[in-house]
Amino acid sequence: MPRPALLILLLSLPLIAGCGSEGDAAAPRPDADTQRWMLAYTRQLDRWADGAQQMASAIDQEAWGRLGRVVRRMGRDGDRVRERFAPVPASLAGARALYALLVDAGDAASAWARLYRTDPPPYLRNAAGLRKSEALADAAGDFQTKVNRAAAAAQ
Repeated sequence: MPRPALLILLLSLPLIAGCGSEGDAAAPRPDADTQRWMLAYTRQLDRWADGAQQMASAIDQEAWGRLGRVVRRMGRDGDRVRERFAPVPASLAGARALYALLVDAGDAASAWARLYRTDPPPYLRNAAGLRKSEALADAAGDFQTKVNRAAAAAQ
């Protein structure tokens, strides 16, 4: 059975890497709230990157139950982004933009998980199955694009 389009999409997209950045030695040390917020931000991005790797493995092995669990977890993470990151530290330059990017990625993760929950793979090898696979791949691609933007902005 051929792999769904989702596999092709996920394997062709770059996985986000850790988002830590090297600070300028002359720059003042950020306060504790800023450090905690940025650590949580980068950990969330890393968690989504780990999820992408787990999904690729599950798709390759056609382990649809495992894939569903990972997608649901990523969607739950997306559902909680607004609450977890809402107190944006005033001392962090660009924090509102970072927050907005993370919210976009979280919304995309939530939308993807809802779509997956509605009609999970595997799909039949017919026109309807192809449309479902493409819709899921598009949702995954939208999520990945937004996560990559959030990761790039943090560097």
